[in-house]
Amino acid sequence: MATTPLPPPTPVHDVAVRIYVELVARNATIAEGSVKMAASAANLASLSLKLAEAFMHAEADAIAAAAANAPVRSTKLEDSDVASWLK
Repeated sequence: MATTPLPPPTPVHDVAVRIYVELVARNATIAEGSVKMAASAANLASLSLKLAEAFMHAEADAIAAAAANAPVRSTKLEDSDVASWLK
């Protein structure tokens, strides 16, 4: 039986996997011979993807805002700059 190869993971997928693992760990109760989860695995997976997308958008917005507020550095070289290097 041939299987369809999975697409390469995206940054959103990687974040979603980390969130999913954390949510499952927090919602699973492991007892002798049984595992119980307070929420369904499918619901946790869906929530993880939504949270990861929201996180990636918020991070991109924060990076853009930081770049917009970064001071602009002058690249103009003055004679006094070169003179100070030769001292």
